[in-house]
Amino acid sequence: MIQLSDESLCNLDDSLNTQAYNLSNLSYLQKIILGTDGTVTQLLESIVGEKIVVDKLLEAEVGVARHEEEMHCQRRVITLNGDQTGLPYLYADSLVYHGNMNVNFSRALTETRIPIGKAWEKFQIETYKTLLAWGFEYANELSQHFAIEPKDLVLYRTYLVYSQGRKIFRITEKFPLAWYMRSEQFDNQFATPELSTLVSGI
Repeated sequence: MIQLSDESLCNLDDSLNTQAYNLSNLSYLQKIILGTDGTVTQLLESIVGEKIVVDKLLEAEVGVARHEEEMHCQRRVITLNGDQTGLPYLYADSLVYHGNMNVNFSRALTETRIPIGKAWEKFQIETYKTLLAWGFEYANELSQHFAIEPKDLVLYRTYLVYSQGRKIFRITEKFPLAWYMRSEQFDNQFATPELSTLVSGI
């Protein structure tokens, strides 16, 4: 597990002071999601009880410094959605350093809808994660992906992923603060057809 701490807590709005918004606001499930160093995809599947699929929102090349040209950096923005309900359970904005990773692993990320966690398991990529920051922020434009209000709060974490000593990802993951408060939140009663239609239609 990645250790969540006050040192790595960084709330992204001045009104969200760390005395009021900190570890004490989190449920056990939220602490597990923010602190996991395993595959988030498998963890979410265990929590929500359905298969998780990727919805790619953006893929774009990113410029790098001249001495890093061999890294081939790409920005990848996705949501992890329920295969049956269509609910987006997590939003992720990543920098993918394709030049630093296994070729087949890289191709799987660009040519398929496989989640990152399942891809590095499929290709047996050994990884190490380092947490840069975690905290609270207002949803703002992110609200459209979760069918919440812009002033609602979301939780985020940003971390680096290394493989064989080389940086292969910088990932920021986000989800609404009101979600994952209890284990039964995403049971069949919660994932109603009406909510699934609302979310998938955004």
